[in-house]
Amino acid sequence: MTTAGDLINGALRLLGVLAEGEVPSADTSQDCLSAFDQMVDSWNTERLSVYSTIDQTFTWPAGERIRTLGPSGNFVGIRPIQLMESTYFIGPSNLSFGVQFVNEDQYNGIALKTVTSTYPNVIWVNNTFPDVTMHVYPVPTSSLLWHFISVQTLDQPAALSTDVTLPPGYLRAFRYNLACELAPEFGVEPSGQVVRIAVSSKRNLKRINNPDDLMALPYPLIVQNTRFNIYSGSYG
Repeated sequence: MTTAGDLINGALRLLGVLAEGEVPSADTSQDCLSAFDQMVDSWNTERLSVYSTIDQTFTWPAGERIRTLGPSGNFVGIRPIQLMESTYFIGPSNLSFGVQFVNEDQYNGIALKTVTSTYPNVIWVNNTFPDVTMHVYPVPTSSLLWHFISVQTLDQPAALSTDVTLPPGYLRAFRYNLACELAPEFGVEPSGQVVRIAVSSKRNLKRINNPDDLMALPYPLIVQNTRFNIYSGSYG
């Protein structure tokens, strides 16, 4: 089993900061762990650097236009970095309905946002923190079970002894990219080979994590409303 400390030591050896058999000081190890966590945190903002999605289900109450999702939201759960367009809801008839994502300008262009209907057509997600804020239109007249699909973030190691268990390819990508991340802190330049492997190993992850290769609910199986909506200015 590979720990966060193992990856850090390996990255330092790639930089020539550590010799074989040497270990860094406790302070150096903690500084490197902090840099490792920051790198993983940054990778979580890159859709193709993350290997899976998460489906969080909540019931959207009838008559509500706005809900929040996150650790302190109306829907208590994981704050999504970005909700995906595969998000859908299930109506009383047990049919699945897709929803169109719009931006803030498009949502603000809806003249009367309190219009009600059986099902909403569009959703605008404001990426507020610590909870995201979701606005739907029209306002549903019945409670709906929503499936909020988002990227499943990579775990940040909590300690040097934390086991890092991930799909194939991640350990190599972590080690070589961490070496590039740590190099400025030690006043060194990673070798060209280290940089090339860092780039290629991460590129390999992004290729395998391409959403086209993930199992998803086929759009023909999702009910779509194709009537023109005079309030949102689009079809759906």
